[in-house]
Order: sequence, then structure tokens, then C-alpha cells
Amino acid sequence: MKEGKDRLIVALDVRSHGEAERLVEELENVAFFKIGLRLFLAGDLYGLVRRIQEHRRGGIFIDLKMAGDISNTIADFVDHAGELGIRFVTLAESRDDVFTRHSLAAGRKARGENPFPQFLMVPLLSSLSPANFGRPEISAEDYIVERGGEMLAAGCDGLIVSGAAIGTCRAAFGPDVTLVSPGIRPKWSGADDHVRLTTPSDAIRLGADYLVVGRPIRSATDPRAAAQRVIDEIDAELRALDRREGI
Repeated sequence: MKEGKDRLIVALDVRSHGEAERLVEELENVAFFKIGLRLFLAGDLYGLVRRIQEHRRGGIFIDLKMAGDISNTIADFVDHAGELGIRFVTLAESRDDVFTRHSLAAGRKARGENPFPQFLMVPLLSSLSPANFGRPEISAEDYIVERGGEMLAAGCDGLIVSGAAIGTCRAAFGPDVTLVSPGIRPKWSGADDHVRLTTPSDAIRLGADYLVVGRPIRSATDPRAAAQRVIDEIDAELRALDRREGI
């Protein structure tokens, strides 16, 4: 069973490679990091990933939501990600199912027999609602299950879902689908721009495999201690789940 340190993904949402590398070096108790558009735009993503891996032999999650309208673009991206040992990458969501299948087919062909990178997609951004897609009659959770099911059927490996939808998705999709929940906020941290908030213990109890935590750790006076508090909270909930299940 994965421990807390294996389930925590720290978002490196900083402006420069230097800041990212300093944070990785400080977070010696963290094994998984997310790189998004901000660091991608800083240039030399390949070099940054290599330097992070020198600091920490763990997981890297590249969150760029790559679009698959050109198969070669996805194939090249997946080839490089595989060479770098990237664990997760995100592909762009589209209401056009043909586009979604095209993106995933290109990615899976390029990945071949390599188990990584795994492809994640976002059924519903936390800043949006079903009404934005002409579906005001259903709840956000029902929409996420509906759209997430279509993504999985098209070949997606896992979903990025809000804390409020974790339990519903786990019940709908079973234990084998990877669920990653962003915007996790410990009770000791303040809320900011995420509408749907969930604590680390809530997310684990509801069935999340991985939790993405950014600002509460990055902005802490002692980021390493803040990360350890999150890890300890995850481990405590995992032990509680074991007791409840009689393991």
C-alpha cells in the first residue's frame, strides 16, 4: 500500500527554475512534484526535470493539458515524457469525443509497451459548472461521472477531479482508475481561489489515490514541516481506513 509520502504531489507553481529547484531541495520528505504551464514557459523543461530528478528520485507530473489535433505533437511529447520517466501527463479536454479519442490514441501509440506516462484528463474544471456546457439540469458530480466515463472509455488512464467528486467517482469507476485530486487544503491553511475544498484526510477517506497540494506548502514559513503535516495526515487516515476494513 502506498504511504503518505507516495500520495502527496507538491505543485511547483513558481516563476523560475531556481525557485523550483530550491523548493525541491528543501522538501526532502516529498517524492512527487507537479510542473505546470508557468515553469514550462520558463524554458528548458527537459533540463528542469533532469535536475529535479537529481535532487529526488520520485515522480514527476507534467500538467500542460496537451491538445491532440496534430498526432505528431502528442507523439513527440509522449516520447520525451517516457524518456524522462514522467509518471503523469494531462491531455486537453474537449466536448468533441472524436478529438478526445484522437488525442488518447496518439498518446497510447507513442507510449507503446511503456507503462508511463499515464494520461490524465479533467472532466470539469473547478471554476466551471455543467451550465457552462449546456447541462444546467445535472449536478457537478453527475457531470464529472458522465464525462469522466467517456474519457476512460476513450482510453484515459485516470481523472483529475475535485474533492467533492472523489467519492462519487470511486463508486462509479471502481478501484483500478487513478483519481488525482487538486486544490487540497489542510484545515490549518486558509482557502483561496478553489471553489470546492477538501482536506487531505477527506480526500483519502473518499478514495483519492494522489493529492495535489501547492500554496499551503509553498507559502509556509517551513515548507518541509508543512509537507510533513500533510503526509502525517494522509498516513493517519490510511491507518484509520485499514482499521475500519479490518486489514
